[in-house]
Amino acid sequence: MNLKTQKGITMVALIITIILMIILVGVSWRFGTNALDKAKLEDIKTDMLSIKTKAEVIADKYNFKEINELVGSTITEEEAQKIGLTNNDNIRKWSSEDLSNQGLSTIDGDKYIVSYNLEDPNNCEIYFLEGYKGEYSLTDLQD
Repeated sequence: MNLKTQKGITMVALIITIILMIILVGVSWRFGTNALDKAKLEDIKTDMLSIKTKAEVIADKYNFKEINELVGSTITEEEAQKIGLTNNDNIRKWSSEDLSNQGLSTIDGDKYIVSYNLEDPNNCEIYFLEGYKGEYSLTDLQD
């Protein structure tokens, strides 16, 4: 049998093709992962902005004494330390029920903390307990 007369792919061509495919998969994987990370961050920020809008309305009503209590439950010392706050009566964690009562039933509860600013109701801060790359507050995530 004469090997020079047989047609087919050479080992060099096969190895180059495999290497090129691996490079393309690696590049695609990286861009895909970055796109998913950006989408996740945007989802978190959107949820936090929705909560902030509702919290500002609640803080405004509270200042005018139209409601008896701020929405949410008190947070634990561990949660306060995690996000770098001193626990006080104006910091509340919103549960799924709280979110649902505010018309935000699509947002998962027990992940968000609201720091009501009763002196300036339009300046409430929202914190995401799970954090995103070491950032917890809406202000930090927007920067």
